[in-house]
Amino acid sequence: MTKASTRRAGVPDPLHMIHLDGRYRFPAPPDEVWHHMNRVDEFPTWWRWLREFQVEGGGLTSGGVLRGLVVPPIPYRFRVGIALDEVAPAERIVATLTGDLEGPAELGLTEVAGGAELTIRWDVEMRKPAMRRAASVAKPLLVWGHDQVIEITVRRFQAVVDGRL
Repeated sequence: MTKASTRRAGVPDPLHMIHLDGRYRFPAPPDEVWHHMNRVDEFPTWWRWLREFQVEGGGLTSGGVLRGLVVPPIPYRFRVGIALDEVAPAERIVATLTGDLEGPAELGLTEVAGGAELTIRWDVEMRKPAMRRAASVAKPLLVWGHDQVIEITVRRFQAVVDGRL
């Protein structure tokens, strides 16, 4: 019996999971950070890794969906949808990622001394066959690519909030 055949249906395989638990500080209150987050039509201009971006349902609102092609700094591309299950403006987003990455995600904004803290958490499973094959021999490279996209995203968004972009 192979490893794949012993996997229980519906149970994610740790080899194909990517975890994020990030905390990022902004020198602006949560309402101001949210204002910039809600500028979804500008996302492709802020983040060069984001292509073929589409917004359904009016932006960052419950029931909305964001879709796009992600092109990280390693030789693979993937499509992802973010279904916004629950949105509390300037406080929290609960979402489900679909497509080549699947799983739950949550974003929170809290007021802290001198500004806001943005937390992003997700546990997503690589569903694209090429990514799954690559993970069996080079998962650290895939995780590095994921982490680079997150770092670039946050750095560029900080520039937006600071008025430098």
